[in-house]
Amino acid sequence: MASTSILENAYYVTNYLSGIMYGIELSLFYVTVHSVYTMPKLQRRKSDKVFVLYSIALLFLLTVDIATNAFWGQQMWITFRDQPGGIPAFIAHEESVWYETWGTAASIALIFLGDGLLIFRCYIIWGSSLLVILLPCLTYLANIVLGILVLIEAGAPGGTIFSGKAINFGIPFYSIAIGLNILLTALICGRLLYISNWVRETLGNDAAKLYTGVLAITIESAIPYSLCGMMFLIPYVRGSQSSIGFAQIWGKFTCLSPQLIVFRVVTRRAWSNRAMTQDPSAITFSSGGLASNHASQPASPYGSGHSSDPTDSATWPGDRSIKNMV
Repeated sequence: MASTSILENAYYVTNYLSGIMYGIELSLFYVTVHSVYTMPKLQRRKSDKVFVLYSIALLFLLTVDIATNAFWGQQMWITFRDQPGGIPAFIAHEESVWYETWGTAASIALIFLGDGLLIFRCYIIWGSSLLVILLPCLTYLANIVLGILVLIEAGAPGGTIFSGKAINFGIPFYSIAIGLNILLTALICGRLLYISNWVRETLGNDAAKLYTGVLAITIESAIPYSLCGMMFLIPYVRGSQSSIGFAQIWGKFTCLSPQLIVFRVVTRRAWSNRAMTQDPSAITFSSGGLASNHASQPASPYGSGHSSDPTDSATWPGDRSIKNMV
């Protein structure tokens, strides 16, 4: 029987890293919910409750993923380590056990939730352009079908996403999912870079740093999500045992990256159509952070008009200085 040393080492190390990342997600979830419910009622919107429910769904699915991976590791290294054939035999026969199927389902659901949010943010950042998100939406719908097929094959007796029939669906599924991540990242990143000069000239340097700074672009475009996806896909396609480790890390970013975006949205730090269409002369921030009153302003990339962006809002009063925002 083939050695499973690489798989075990990758699984062991990334299980610990996953625990750390789970702690980060718990912290992000808390500050997100806390931000919504400590916000003045007049500043709250219906979309805030939707984002709270979305965050709950992310946390629940990540918890299922973390728990099933931890339990499978316990079964492999402690409970059944002395069974005939040892750990290699356990891996060969228990990768499709029912609770692992739950974990696979949770990880696939996280991909769908994350990609759905990225499509929504791409739509907002591109000025509510349906044309821009047409291809991503079609790709997203097609990948849902592939994801269901992967789950069916992985849940069959002897099935696993890392070998057998499931990998025949797994390779195109993960390739399309990661390709969609890269496309959306490029669209969001490119658009924010394109409008950065307009933001700086119109709203000032503080606003430019908030909306189109390096950290803002990294979070809004989910760059870590896409990079980790590529790091997983290469060994997965090659059939390397190390792919399970990269899968663990990428799987956590399917939760962390969307949660970071949600946090920016509910704390009014994320880019919205309103930022492009509002009158710069009326922009003021507390604590003297910024006060724009230019005699003439560069034209907005999207023209004038009222925004229909559900994430629009004014900054919070009092302690919501732009200089205090990440």
